Amino acid sequence: MIEWLQNNWIETVGAGLALFYLILEVRQNWIMWIIGIISSIFYIYIFFEAQLYAETGLNVYYAAMSFYGLYCWKFVPTKEERRGVQQISQSQIIKSGIIGGCLFAGLSFCLARYTHSPVPFPDAFIATLGIIATWMTAKKIIESWYLWIVSNFFAIGLYIYQQLYPTSVLYVVYGILSIIGLREWRKSLIQKL
Repeated sequence: MIEWLQNNWIETVGAGLALFYLILEVRQNWIMWIIGIISSIFYIYIFFEAQLYAETGLNVYYAAMSFYGLYCWKFVPTKEERRGVQQISQSQIIKSGIIGGCLFAGLSFCLARYTHSPVPFPDAFIATLGIIATWMTAKKIIESWYLWIVSNFFAIGLYIYQQLYPTSVLYVVYGILSIIGLREWRKSLIQKL
């Protein structure tokens, strides 16, 4: 066990930080974005080593979006712009669907054609959901949790296949916490109304 931890300490620390991030997200604590930057840096390395290139790029995106999320949640100048949990609008659904479809098609094509990724389509699918869900989270759109639930449970199989066991366990916990997060954000939305 000690030898395994020594050989996998980067993934173990990354998984721990990512779990802490999600707990803070469920609680709507802005510090999550700082933890998100740090955990994303760990996962850039982890996923690159596992040849999950869309996941690598996704974590670069997560790190960048963490700065944006921090701005939106903590430093936005007016109270109106710092509003609480909200529902997605019809136009946002349409735009997200179009962008998501294009992202998935483009990522799938690039991964299948230009990399030696063993799993280009699942990698692209999870990355696409993560990109859209992260933007929605930064805007405190409650429907982000539905995307996280699908993404997290789908990722479990991919990470087991890639032998990323601590990350697989993390995503089991992520899936459960995503359901809890949805429930908690719903409570916030109801209180707001």
